[in-house]
Parts: sequence; structure tokens; C-alpha cells
Amino acid sequence: MLAKEFCNRRCILTSAGLLLVASGTFFILFFPAIFQDILHEELKLRPGSRGYDAWVSPPFPLAMDVYFFNWTNPEDITNHSTKPILEELGPYRFIEHPTKVDIAWHDANATVSYRKKSLFYFDEEGSNGSLDDVISSINIVAVSAAKRSKYWGYIKQKGVSMGLNLYDQKINVVKTAGELLFDGYEDNMVLMGKHMFDASEIPFDRVGWFYTRNNSADLIGHYNVHTGVEDIAMIGKMGEWNYKPRTDFFEGTCGMLNGSAGEFYPPGLSKERPVELFTPDMCRSLPLDFEEEVTIHGLKAYKYSGDRRAIDNGTMFPETACFSAGEIVPSGVLNISSCRFGTPVFVSFPHYYGADPFYLDQVEGLTPNKEKHQFYMALEPTTAVPLDVAARLQLNIMIEPYEHVNLFADVKRVFLPVLWFEQHVLMPAELAGEIGQALTVPSIVRLCGIVMLVFGLMMLLWVPLERMFTRRRRVAGTIGSKDPAALNGVRSFALTSEKGMLTSSEKNGKTTAATAIVLVDKLLEKPEKQPPSDSQRQSPTSEPESAPLIDGRNATIVKS
Repeated sequence: MLAKEFCNRRCILTSAGLLLVASGTFFILFFPAIFQDILHEELKLRPGSRGYDAWVSPPFPLAMDVYFFNWTNPEDITNHSTKPILEELGPYRFIEHPTKVDIAWHDANATVSYRKKSLFYFDEEGSNGSLDDVISSINIVAVSAAKRSKYWGYIKQKGVSMGLNLYDQKINVVKTAGELLFDGYEDNMVLMGKHMFDASEIPFDRVGWFYTRNNSADLIGHYNVHTGVEDIAMIGKMGEWNYKPRTDFFEGTCGMLNGSAGEFYPPGLSKERPVELFTPDMCRSLPLDFEEEVTIHGLKAYKYSGDRRAIDNGTMFPETACFSAGEIVPSGVLNISSCRFGTPVFVSFPHYYGADPFYLDQVEGLTPNKEKHQFYMALEPTTAVPLDVAARLQLNIMIEPYEHVNLFADVKRVFLPVLWFEQHVLMPAELAGEIGQALTVPSIVRLCGIVMLVFGLMMLLWVPLERMFTRRRRVAGTIGSKDPAALNGVRSFALTSEKGMLTSSEKNGKTTAATAIVLVDKLLEKPEKQPPSDSQRQSPTSEPESAPLIDGRNATIVKS
């Protein structure tokens, strides 16, 4: 019965131990790869996927802050000893509710096509100013007309000069913030140009930096991006823009649609590989290089920022020369005039942050600051989900002299800042917490695997260890017992061993009884002396029946 119970317990412990060891080893070695596959499946963009609804319409509103530069001394533009003096106004905050429309899935190449449509609402409480604020700014219509005539003949240039004078055009305009942004303002010269030129050259009937953008799906173009269904490394990457695989505004590699549309990035980010963002307002991709590791809502993130390479035009990095578009200027501004219907618009970071000092020396009133003016994105490296994004860009107009256009004949060449805008999006703590919980699953499973492995090994070793400890307890119990029979047996065993050792010692020419005494003393605890019995008193020389005699310092083995 005892043997059967012991066998059952041994079988149970061995089976359970093997199961725990196998499970623990599996979780430690193979679960990370399984988790990665599950994560990639969740990240892929397709109808019904976890991120689909948030991609179609973000679950939280976005804020866009606009800052104007009020030009306080436009009358001094022809005075070459005086710099333009600028006064920053704002921010004028707008709440954006974007959504995707005209969505079409293309399973053949694992892409999706769509347009972006946004509603903007003015946030008076979050703004430092009103849309009725009066602002002095550059006359973009006059500058565009003069720039268009730059390479025309003398007669055409004089015709443009007469047209500017006829329509009472000045170097600057004074309009409200609302008119300069979404509302737009009428200009007779624009209306005249729509009759004289092709509609594609002058597509607007009003003038405003964000005119026709509100509640419109046509201004920033038609997107085609990869969904990552066939290859997760392609998720979010641009396939086509406006039905073309590249742009027509820049030559060579500068016209390629590199990078993401801004919502998805391939998981498993690298510090050595930059992140690229395609911006339709610039008609090009903007590379962002790794800067540092940051912590956002308790999550580790890689911060990628725009450095001098991002806004270079060939001055510092030869590979960016194709972005100059014919205007060789110091590093720090990007020529996007071909993307803005020929208007001499140059993009930089706010307050010329990171640009050549040449631009700061041209004007007064700018103070670049990294915390306020840096363009950056902080992405969680495992999932590549954006946690903190600050997209900040500044629009500048290049004013230069045109000999046969009277309004600009005596001006000096200057890059005049007009406005800068910021879209700063910080993921809510609740959503970041959900991502953090998902990312802890591999660590928890690995810890559980280690615990299972340890317990499994303990179960497998339990039976042999138990046997060993049981034998030791039996031997120790026998040695410590006062039972004569048991003691005689132990003594006999000890002295038999001793005899063998003595015989070995004699063969080697060594002695002696002293060695035997030491061995016996170590093996046997000498029992307490008992008072002699009557028979022992009467027969002191009688020999023991079975136990050897140990007398004094020498041991004498008595054979029967």
C-alpha cells in the first residue's frame, strides 16, 4: 500500500514537473515572437481593425495655433539701412475635426486611397486675440505678380507695373486675422487675373492663407498609402499623391514620395534610421532624425526632430540641392514656390530656428527657442504609435527688386516672415496607458515562464532529494540509537572498515592502532559509561559474546 502510494506521488510530481518545465521553456523562448505576430496583425490597417476608427476620425479634437507677424514699418522697405520690424501676435487657436472621405481599398497592392476633410472652429478662449485684430502683412498678390514677370521681357514687365498701379496695389495690406486666414479677402487684381490666365494658374477668387481649406476635401490632394497587410514594414508609406507616384515640383530624388502620410509608421523603430513625413503643404517629405529617448505618460519614446538637414537646400548637404528650385540661398529655408502657384514662398522652422544667422540678421523681432519652435515627433519604438507630435512651420515671402516694376524697383532682397503655425498633439494618458499595458504582456509572460520552469525543476528533483534525505535520517537515527543490537551492528561495521584500513596501512609500511582509534572515534559516538552489572563485577575477564573490546588507548580485536 505504501509502495503504491509512493509510486503514485512520484508519477504525479514527475508528470507535473515535466509539464511545467516544457510550458515555461515555451513561454520564455517562443512567446516574444508570437506576441510580435499578434501585434503586427493588430496594427495592420483594414476595415474593422483596432486602429481603423481612430484613423478615419481621431477620437479627440486637434488644435492648430497660428501666430502672425505684424509688419510695423512697411514704408521703410526701400530704406536699405532699416530692417523690417516684426511684432508677433497670437496664438489664434482653431479646433480641427478631421475625417477621411472617399475611402477606397485596393487589395491587389495592399493600399488604400482617400481624401482628408477638416472642419475648423475658432477657439476664442484658447486664443490670445480676436479674428477682428487688424494686421499689417505683405501684399501677396503684388509680390506674386511681380515674381511671375521676373523673366518676362521689358514690355510685359511694364504691363505688370501699370496693372499694380492701376489697381492701387501697395507693398503691404492691412486686413483682419480672419481675412488673412480662412475667410479670405477680395482683390480686384485676382479677379482680373482669373479672366486673363488659365483657371489652374489662379484657382481662387479670394486671397487667404487657409482659404477653401475649411470643410474641403480637395485642397491637400488625393492620398494613396500602404496598409501593411502584405508587409508590415510598408504600413503608412505613401504610394501615390494626386494619382502620381512622385511629385512634379522637384527633380530627381527630391520628387520622390518618401515616408509616411503622418498617421502610421512601421513598427520596430531604429535610432539610426530617420523618420520621414510627407507634407502636402510643402509638396515634399521632411526627414526627422533621432535626437533622444524621452518618457511620455510612463512610456519610453524615441524623439525624432527636424535638424539642419531637414531644412537644407544644398548648402550643407549636397543631396538636398534639388530642393533649391533654382534659388541658391543659405541653409534654413525651403523653396516651395513651385508648389504654391509661383508665389515666392519659403518654409522654415518658426523664428528661423536652426537656420543660418543670415535670416535673423535681416529682420527684427525674432527670438528662436527650441522648446517653442522645434519640429519633432515622439514615437513608441515597438509599435511606432505617435505619442507626442509638434508640427511647427513658418511661411516666409521673399521680396526682391524688379527693375521694371516700379513698386519693387528700389526694395532690398529680404525674406520676410508672415506667420507660423503649430499643431501639437499629445496622446491622452488613458490611451497611452492601454498601449503600456499591452506592451507589458511579454514581460509578464516571461516572468511566469521563469516561475513555471523553477517550480517544474523543483518537482522533478523532489523524489530523489526526498530519498536522499530519508536515508540520511535513517543512518543518523541508527547511530544515535541506544539499542545494543543496533550499536553492535554499527560498531561491527565500523571495526570491519577499520580492519581493512589497518591491513592497507600495514601493506604500505605504516601503522597503527592510533589511526584506527581516530577513525572509530569519528564514526561512533562513544556511549556513556553504564555502571557494571553484577555479572561483570564477578567475571571481569570474561569475553563479550559479539562486540569487540575497546580498551584504553589501544584497540584489540577479539576473534571468536
